[in-house]
Amino acid sequence: MFGIGWVQIARRDSGVNHCHKQKMPKTGPAPKRARLPADVPETAARPQVPAVQQRHRWDCGLACVMMVLPETKRRHFSDNFAAVCREEGFGKSTWTIDLVYLLHRYGVQLRYFTITPGIDPGYHRQSFYGYGKVLRMDAARVTERFEKAASLGLQVDVRPVAAEEILRHLALHGPVIVLTDARFLRCDVCRANQAGSELSSCFPCASEYRGHYIVLYGYDLPKGVVFYRNPTFKDRECCMSLGALEKCRRSYGTDEDLIFVYDSWSS
Repeated sequence: MFGIGWVQIARRDSGVNHCHKQKMPKTGPAPKRARLPADVPETAARPQVPAVQQRHRWDCGLACVMMVLPETKRRHFSDNFAAVCREEGFGKSTWTIDLVYLLHRYGVQLRYFTITPGIDPGYHRQSFYGYGKVLRMDAARVTERFEKAASLGLQVDVRPVAAEEILRHLALHGPVIVLTDARFLRCDVCRANQAGSELSSCFPCASEYRGHYIVLYGYDLPKGVVFYRNPTFKDRECCMSLGALEKCRRSYGTDEDLIFVYDSWSS
């Protein structure tokens, strides 16, 4: 339930890549086709989700928060970035529960799903977490935030979420912040339209979990894909198959963390 950026982001993106317009390989449907209720359309997209590029290697989650904030609050967070991070107390180590508190700070209605309400002891053996160093530094804050969530009116559901439930939320309510394992994050647009150095930066090579947050904003069920923003890039619309989404969001290390954001934002 912890994520950082996984490429150098100082370089400028080469341009906008639109999933609906540019050349895409045939992705095919997910291995198990999602079944949606009658009131949910087969395609949905929320173009109002802007692209926000992360500033550092560690703040992909914060960039995702900015993407789902109303414009005035996005500007406030951007203009007061260092102060807000300091006041929230997470420094350069953000967990999903920190993003939940940050969204709550800005009055965003949300619902947080996780399969681990705290810190998985097994993460002490992961290099991503500094073999326990990061966990020791963050444990008290993360534990306290989970314990106080209910008293603040924050809804934390401890259970896995099916793909159908994610699609229904995207169609009817708003975007979804997802913690993924960057090793398995595969954008079909980038694969079809980029080459060389861009491909190597888009698809990182690592032997262990690499946490990275993205924002889902739509889907096309007949094509079997979801649309998302990747804060690694300045201005790019990405898409991947439903099967790829399931693989990267359920990988060990993500705790299957999801934040459902509702469009009824306070202004």
